[in-house]
Order: sequence, then structure tokens, then C-alpha cells
Amino acid sequence: MKADERIEEALEKLWEYLEENSVSAEAAEAYLREELGTPLEILVQSGLIESSKGKPCFTPAGREAARQAIRRHRLSERLFSDIIETGHEEMEEAACQVEHIVKWEVEEKICGLLGHPKTCPHGKAIPSGDCCRKAMETGEKSVVPLNHLKKGESGVIAFIKAGDSKKLQKLMAMGVLPGNAIVLDRAFPSFVFSVGYSQYAVDKEMAGVIFVKRAAREDLSINREVPARDAVCPVKSRGI
Repeated sequence: MKADERIEEALEKLWEYLEENSVSAEAAEAYLREELGTPLEILVQSGLIESSKGKPCFTPAGREAARQAIRRHRLSERLFSDIIETGHEEMEEAACQVEHIVKWEVEEKICGLLGHPKTCPHGKAIPSGDCCRKAMETGEKSVVPLNHLKKGESGVIAFIKAGDSKKLQKLMAMGVLPGNAIVLDRAFPSFVFSVGYSQYAVDKEMAGVIFVKRAAREDLSINREVPARDAVCPVKSRGI
């Protein structure tokens, strides 16, 4: 592990101790020394930690660095848990690797893709970012399951969360692919949606695995590109 990565890992553990009180001082310091080989003195020399009445505390720069590190880590956990659907151990290992290479622009895109989540898979808070505050202030539409859309709403398919390969194959055969435009035509008794010039009906469970980036209000008349196989087919409804 590189020196800067050890610093980030140390800041994350200290965040859990100083900001969340989820680990003890002894556990935090033992983790730094034994697992990372990063004593508190190094963080003090780096201007990230200072001593207050014998207790370590973040400097302003240290607190912001720790907040960003914990945010990247927990967003990475969400990414692997929610979209890639890895197991717990694989999720932790992958998140620890990815968090150190995620840049600010990519971090915000991941956050937007996930719908600006508030907690990680373990239920711990994810510090908000500029993108989260902007989404709240402007009412920016987020990525939601198809069954969360209202009749007539449209958007672009962001991803499919179908652990069942048969479900995934059925959806792909319909043209339900990331990047394709989609419109919810009806939400009861089944969810009827259009992709291109074809219309399909699915149940709530199936609609729940299709995640859509809602169109902004000015883009509600989203352009439907016609899949090649449907170029000469009239609109018709197909259910599964």
C-alpha cells in the first residue's frame, strides 16, 4: 500500500473514532500502528491531526480530507453492492482499491448514478457532496427504478440490477439496455413501457430491476431511437 493510501486509510479510521464514535481510541490507534504502520505522529507532522487536551483531533484540512476519503470509500461500497452485486468480502476488497483512484469528477458521477445515497451497505452515513446539495436545491432528478416513475415520465436506462441471468436476457431482448430511452406508459395493473417503437408489459418486480435516469422537465419529450430489429414493426404490446 502506497504512503498516501495509508494516510487515507488512517483518516477513515480516525473519522469513525472522532466523528462517529463507532470505534474506541485504543482500537483506532492499534489499527493505525498494526495494520497500516501509520502512527499518529505522522498525521500530526502532515498537518492533518493535532492534540487537544491530550486527545487527537482533526485540523480543518484533516477533517475535510477524512470526510472525502470516507465518502469515496462508502460510495465505492454502494457501487459494488448495489450495481455489481458482489458479496460482502469482495465488496470490501474492491471498495478499498477503487476509493484511492476515484477522482472528484468520477465520484460525483457515481453518486448521481446511485441516486445520491445517504448510507453505505452497513448503514453508516455517507458524507454529502456538492452534487448532493445541488440535487436537493434544484430538484434534480435522480436514478430510480422504473416502478418509481409516474405514468408518462421518461428517461434513459442507467443500469439493470437483475441477479437472475434469465431476467437479464429477457430484458436485453426487449432492448432494455443502458443508454436507451424509455417511457413509462402505464403503471397499473402492470408496468407498460416503451423502448424505441416497441411496447412491453412487466410486473412490479421486473420493473424494479430497471434503473432509469429521469429526464429533466425540459427533456420530457425524449427522442426515441428505433432499434434496428423494430425499424419496420408497428407499435405493439408484449408481456412477460
